[in-house]
Amino acid sequence: MRALRGTQISVAILAVVMLNILRSHSLVAGEGELAVEVKSLFAKHCLECHGAKQAEGGINLSADSDQLIALQQTDVLAKVYTVIKRGKMPPAEADPLPAAAKSQLLELLLSELASRAKLSPVEPQLARRLTNFEYQNTLRDLIGFEVSVIDHLPKDPVAPYQFNNTAELMRMGPEQIDRYLEVARRVMASAIVDPERPEIHKTRTEWQPHGTDRGMGADEVGIWGNRRNTPASGMGLRSFPRTGEFRVRIQASAILPPGAKAIPLRLVMGYGLNVNSATQRVRPVGTVTLTNSPDNPRVFEFRGRIENFPAEAGRVVNGQRRPDRMTITFQNLYDDGTLNDDPAFLRPRNLAMPRVVVNWAEFEAPVVSSWPPEHHRRILFESPFRESDTDQYVRQVLKRFMTRAYRRPVTAGEIDRFAEVYKVVRPQLPSLEAAMRETLAMVLVSPQFLYVAGSASGANRYHELASRLSYFLWGTMPDSELTKVALASGLDSEAAIKTQVLRLLEDDARVEQSLRNLTMQWFSLSKLSTVPINRELFPRFLYYVARGERAGTEVPYRPTIRDYMVDESVAFVHELIRGNESMLKIVDSEFAMLNQPLAAHYGVPGVHGHVLRRVQLPQSSRLGGLLSQGSILVANSTGSAPHPIYRAVWLREAILGDEVAPPPADVPALSETAGESADAALTIGHFLKLHRTKESCRKCHASLDPWGLPFEKYNSIGRFQSKVPKAKTRVAMLSSAQHGNFEGYQRYLDSINTEPVDAAAVLPSGVRVDGLDDLKSHLLEQHRDAIAENVIRRLVSYGLGRKLDWRDTVAIEELVAQSKTRDYRFRDTIVLICQSDLFRNVGAPPESK
Repeated sequence: MRALRGTQISVAILAVVMLNILRSHSLVAGEGELAVEVKSLFAKHCLECHGAKQAEGGINLSADSDQLIALQQTDVLAKVYTVIKRGKMPPAEADPLPAAAKSQLLELLLSELASRAKLSPVEPQLARRLTNFEYQNTLRDLIGFEVSVIDHLPKDPVAPYQFNNTAELMRMGPEQIDRYLEVARRVMASAIVDPERPEIHKTRTEWQPHGTDRGMGADEVGIWGNRRNTPASGMGLRSFPRTGEFRVRIQASAILPPGAKAIPLRLVMGYGLNVNSATQRVRPVGTVTLTNSPDNPRVFEFRGRIENFPAEAGRVVNGQRRPDRMTITFQNLYDDGTLNDDPAFLRPRNLAMPRVVVNWAEFEAPVVSSWPPEHHRRILFESPFRESDTDQYVRQVLKRFMTRAYRRPVTAGEIDRFAEVYKVVRPQLPSLEAAMRETLAMVLVSPQFLYVAGSASGANRYHELASRLSYFLWGTMPDSELTKVALASGLDSEAAIKTQVLRLLEDDARVEQSLRNLTMQWFSLSKLSTVPINRELFPRFLYYVARGERAGTEVPYRPTIRDYMVDESVAFVHELIRGNESMLKIVDSEFAMLNQPLAAHYGVPGVHGHVLRRVQLPQSSRLGGLLSQGSILVANSTGSAPHPIYRAVWLREAILGDEVAPPPADVPALSETAGESADAALTIGHFLKLHRTKESCRKCHASLDPWGLPFEKYNSIGRFQSKVPKAKTRVAMLSSAQHGNFEGYQRYLDSINTEPVDAAAVLPSGVRVDGLDDLKSHLLEQHRDAIAENVIRRLVSYGLGRKLDWRDTVAIEELVAQSKTRDYRFRDTIVLICQSDLFRNVGAPPESK
């Protein structure tokens, strides 16, 4: 059964009423003056559990409690407001709060929070340093091409369900300054070139067909295998420059057996791609889709920057160091979703498999159409002062570069400081170009570049707002148009902001990249790659090395279903924004973002190719929304079994916006209380029943387990599975001798999957749900506002670069109410956030607002 999606008739009316309350209610209460009506309602409905004698959860709501009247403890009052609004208090077993009393209490509490916020406004926001993600993108847009630097920087902090772009986390230490200077010099060495034209390095390799040599021509690339002297073993480069753009041209085609419509061919560069190599470092260059046959070979071109690809240091032989080496390798990425399931596909050089034919490949670097290249001329531009007045020319270069680097106009004093740097380094270096590299590297380690300002006033507030918009939606510096609008003070109206937000959202590439950063942190998807998949239970979920020293380990550098699952979640959120669809569809939707491997994994027919696209789901589908996506289900499993606690915590934190406290240090693990190994189980729901019998575990699990148990029919690799083998049944791995092929293996699995999975639960509210469809329906019927509020809070926190607190409650409530009048449309809500005073005037002193 699909989850209900209908909206109530009164939604718009209620939202308008809420907006009027938020905007016009008299705010008179202050510290020590909590409204008498609030104290009366607390005394009547709350003190039995939250009084001075019995303050459950550490919450004391008695009339003289500091938690009610002390301004510095207002966060407690804000939590009380939230739990009452969401119906968590009073608890299900207690008498419910009458509707009129609840409405009155919430209105009074919201007024109190607004009043206290005036007495204790949000402090001016601290500047924060760029995250590594933002730093990489900003450098790219500043110099005009990408130099990969993230691997050369200290790792950014990671916290589950939190964003790392906050001032509290984005600190700076001496080690980072050293790293930033090293990176800045490396980047400027690529951006500013020497006057002399460089040597051009070229390599060409041809592969001649040899018929059906052992089942494959010598010019062919199969899915598996790495034969010598074929394109599968790549084209070695022993001559290449250290910096500059390269070009790779290949002539290629596809051998497509019946049923195969296209082959994705990917180029990677680096060294050690052989699966048994001790050291492996490669990066993808690009991917093309082949549909043409060998009778119609086509030429394809790939481009990149050579400094972004790792080279293997040449070995020393007889006291002489040989040249560094690098290899261009061709990867056949064809995957119809069954490659991992059929042993026949693991046989090297199988003629039944889709194959790539590469006739020849050419490498050239650096690619020089004119010298110096355009990115150099954008920095060291033509000017008559270059020869006649070098000091003036240096100041011109600094002004243009620093204005873009600082994301605002620069002062004469700021230019003076770096002009002095140039004067100091110029006598020590051989050319103006070398001196400008060092000078501009110093610009790139200045706080004005490395930090995003928290608050600003006067003319600069428009530039800070432009940066805030750009880093929120693109994860990088403002482009020329946004900068021009800010320079003309053109971001002073809601209409102007809407125009720019909608324009920024039209750039799919930048938005998708920023969304990947946001969703990876919001939904804690980095866990996905750390889950140890049980190969015995799921022998074909990942690709494994079949032989050699690394047999049984994952095949390196080949995209897997696990990678596509992350892409699915990112693309899904992007599709909701692109189509301006309801934010509530993160819970359930009528479509999914799938490619052929994902569709085969989930059991959705009729999807071909490796490119993700929107797929309308049949009514019988078990997919829809984030809750049933593989990235979420696999990340919150043990690798052997679904884990109800992990999934419950994910649902409450990432979707409902609750803060789930970690278990106390002295609480025993599931396996200790159950006396068995949870990691080896196919379902651990029965362990939780035993766990709840323990006095020390019962209270927390009673409010947590019910949210995770409805996921139980989705196994550890994200597939729907209504039955499992009996406990302690050993599942045999796929064997061609025993099972023949995948169909035979599936028949074997069906024969041992005999025990029905119980996915029923009674939620803390007393509502019974059975399975994920029921849970989705319940969430969309009873928790709509909480889900929308969580999405808005996440977006605001990410956009502002700080954690929200009780002072933001009224502003968030107003945004939720405004979004509700627009049916919680995603893109509309982003526009509302960017137009809000909270976003536009963040941390600004009152006189500048």
